[in-house]
Amino acid sequence: MVTPAPARELDELDRRIVAALQVNGRASWRRIAEVLGEPFRTVTRRGIALLESGTVRVAGLVSLGPTHLVEVHCEPARFAEIAEALAADPDANFIYALTGPTRLVMEVQARPGRLSTLVLEELPTLEGVVQVDASPVMEYFRTVAEWHPGPISQEQVEALQEVAPPQSRPSPSFVLDEIDSTLVALLVADGRVPTSELCDAVRLSAPAVRRRLSGLFEDGRLTVRAIVEPSDVGLPIEAVVWIRTSPTEVAEVGRLVAAEPNVRYAVMAMGEFQLMVNVTLPSLNELRDFVTASAWASRALALRSSLVVRAYKRGGVRMAR
Repeated sequence: MVTPAPARELDELDRRIVAALQVNGRASWRRIAEVLGEPFRTVTRRGIALLESGTVRVAGLVSLGPTHLVEVHCEPARFAEIAEALAADPDANFIYALTGPTRLVMEVQARPGRLSTLVLEELPTLEGVVQVDASPVMEYFRTVAEWHPGPISQEQVEALQEVAPPQSRPSPSFVLDEIDSTLVALLVADGRVPTSELCDAVRLSAPAVRRRLSGLFEDGRLTVRAIVEPSDVGLPIEAVVWIRTSPTEVAEVGRLVAAEPNVRYAVMAMGEFQLMVNVTLPSLNELRDFVTASAWASRALALRSSLVVRAYKRGGVRMAR
């Protein structure tokens, strides 16, 4: 049986600090304190406690090519074992355990040849895997990097952003050189690693390293943000919703879905259901309203939905048991 990790109660200031880190995971405590209008020492103490407790983790996520959604149907007795094995895959961005038929859904970066190896060779050899379905992601309407829950204003979001969010995902042609690869590896391990350590690692000056990072952030090859369980910020209901609509309506429905404030992730993918959405909400009542009364609902021809009962991986980071 898969059960969610126990929630930790965060107060209002904790949630505001988390929200600030989700906008800019590398923002200094002083900058966060200034934007939030809170004492520097208080923000620093609270922020460090959130990181040291593991409630919040700040990590970089690199994106160098196309992604696919993969659904894995499993035997119940092997479910957790399979999920943990998949979470070890460095190409997996997220892995969610869902209600309904025993299955996992994951987003995986498909380097050349990787998808066929994963679907035809790797997954079928895992004991307990019953069926594997894979669909390429064709368009992103919202990524988790654009999800900013928590009690901060749009003005505060803009004040924290040092680089505007990229308008599109990077193309497969992007290749990192040795210096960028080193910077990315360090930030994937710890998104708040000091600039001085980055400089020492690549033997460049601070301005040169900042220019490198700005380039990576601006074209979408790298994002650095806080990773937190939605339940910890007051959103205990998490669901994955697949939407089928008319082919001519897909783009407009995708935009309408992405405009909903509690949508973390929305993409167009190949398959019977063209849209896949990850949403977090305060209660089942809000989830009911989301699927029945949202601006996009009247354009949906069919829905398939499941609750997320556990996240094994978020933002490329394995979650605590």
